[in-house]
Amino acid sequence: MSLFYADDVKFSSRNKQIINGITLSVERGSVIGLLGQSGSGKSTLLKLLSGILVPSAGKILYDGIDIQLMSNVQNKMFRRKCSFVFQDSALWANQDIQQNLNLPLQPHNPLMSQKDRLDAIHEICNIVGYTRPLNLRPVDLSAGEQKKVAFARALINKPDVLFLDECTESLDRKGAALIIKLLLDFKEKGNTIIYVSHNSTFISEMQGTLYEIEDGFLKTEGKDEI
Repeated sequence: MSLFYADDVKFSSRNKQIINGITLSVERGSVIGLLGQSGSGKSTLLKLLSGILVPSAGKILYDGIDIQLMSNVQNKMFRRKCSFVFQDSALWANQDIQQNLNLPLQPHNPLMSQKDRLDAIHEICNIVGYTRPLNLRPVDLSAGEQKKVAFARALINKPDVLFLDECTESLDRKGAALIIKLLLDFKEKGNTIIYVSHNSTFISEMQGTLYEIEDGFLKTEGKDEI
C-alpha cells in the first residue's frame, strides 16, 4: 500500500482551476520532487498532499485513509508524523523562537516536562545550526535564520514525512549544505520526503523520483534527473 495516494485530485480557487485531475502514488521511504514553473501548481499539490488544502474533487489517502475523513485521533497522529517547511518559514510573529518551537511539542507531548521541552528545543536548534537567543522574535532574525527555525520546528517531533517548499531559499551556501546533510540523514533512516524546489544543487543531492507539473497537470516522471 502506498503511503500517499492522490486519486484524480482537482483544486480550484477563486474560479481558477489550479490542479487538474492529478493521480500520484508516493511510497514509504521515497523522495519525490515536484518541479515546474512558478504558478504551475506544484506548491498547491504539496499542500494538498499534506492536508493543508482540501481537494475540490478527488481524494488523498494516507496509509489507505482519506485525510479528509480521518477521526480526531487519526488526524492528530497524521499531524505528528508529517511536518511542513514553508517557503516563507511561516513562523508566528507574536511568539518568540522558544515559543514557536514549543508549539508543536505541546499537543503531541502533553506529559513532557518544561525542562525536557527546553532541552529538546536546544538540541534541535543545535542540529539545524540556529545559535541566536531563543527570546528573539522572527522579525529580529534574517530570512535564513527564520528558515533554520522553521526546520527546527518541523523536526522537533521526529516526523516520518517532510513536506518541503523551496526549503533552501534564503539560506547561504553553508546553511543549505547543512540542511541537505540533515535531509540525507533523514532519508537514510527510511523516512519520506516530498519537496518543491528550483535549486538544481538541492535536486541533484536529493535525487529520487521527479515529476514535472505544468498548468496543474502531471506531465513527466523521471528517476534521479534534473
